[in-house]
Amino acid sequence: MRHSATAPVWPLTMFCRTSLVAWLALALLIIDAHFAQAELKCPRVPKPVISLEIGSRYEKGDASRSEIDEDSNSDVNRALRPLDLFVRTVAALTKGSAGKRSSDEKHMCLYDALASWADAGALSDLGTLNAKLAVSPRLAGLAIAYNEAKEQTSPPAEKQRAIEAWLGQLGRRLQSFFEKDAPDMASQNNLRAWAALAAAQIGLATNDDDLISWGSKSTEMVVCSADEDGALPFEMKRGDKALHYQLHAVAPLVVNTVLLGDHSGDGFNACGGKLQRIVDFTLSALEDPRLAAEKAGTEQSFSTGGETLEPFQLAWVEPYLKLQKDEKALRFAQKYRPLSNSNLGGNLTEQYSSN
Repeated sequence: MRHSATAPVWPLTMFCRTSLVAWLALALLIIDAHFAQAELKCPRVPKPVISLEIGSRYEKGDASRSEIDEDSNSDVNRALRPLDLFVRTVAALTKGSAGKRSSDEKHMCLYDALASWADAGALSDLGTLNAKLAVSPRLAGLAIAYNEAKEQTSPPAEKQRAIEAWLGQLGRRLQSFFEKDAPDMASQNNLRAWAALAAAQIGLATNDDDLISWGSKSTEMVVCSADEDGALPFEMKRGDKALHYQLHAVAPLVVNTVLLGDHSGDGFNACGGKLQRIVDFTLSALEDPRLAAEKAGTEQSFSTGGETLEPFQLAWVEPYLKLQKDEKALRFAQKYRPLSNSNLGGNLTEQYSSN
């Protein structure tokens, strides 16, 4: 009887210990799941910018638009900050971005971000001329990032409709503005090149052949305006910032030509291969700014100490090297990598090295 009385104690103790281990294991699973869910939380995005009004960065009466008014420049940067932060946030969710999330998870966050601005009608009220001129690079970055994500991860149907309707509307307004209302200089210089990139990439996103064609032809128009050395005439009128703006222009020209592929008409062969001459002149002038100074008639900011070359200014070199063998371009890339520019879709070094 003594054995029968004490026999149940051992199984009960074992059961309690087993249960305790099971509960601890379950608790750990719950904690792990909680932190995993927290890690997968999408980044916060700025409140959608519906209306945008900005003035000029430049001194009043400066025909070359090269003399910066520091107070006005600060005001412009402050007004653009939420939009720029949004573009950077979206670009950080592309394939070339760092982080532990899977590509699909990041892309779903990207679609959430774009849809939130689309649903709010962001950028529907551009109240000044300079606001209309400033949005092109930002729209280009958003469209490129969206196209990059869509190639790998299908967006939810409802979000896709909202995003593409929003981008399409902005793209058509951009095209109309540059065709009808943009100042003469802006309609032919780096601003037109950025508008071409934005319109073409929105066209690819929305299957709008008219936007694709306009973007392709606009890129070719700017390329063909270069002189035989590859200098862009409207940028060479920008005083000591001539090389700065030449560099600013070459980025959308190269990236649009690469991304459009078969849609880009003659592509790198347009106007007798002038795009390659533009690239060569730009990089040669960065090595020796006197080349641009001779065209502009004044010493350049890169040689006076007024400006230092930054990696984001060379991000276009990565797609260029994907299609063109160029030792000079490669040297620049190797020196300044990683090359990232949110207005060109994010970290282009990672994106193109993994293609």
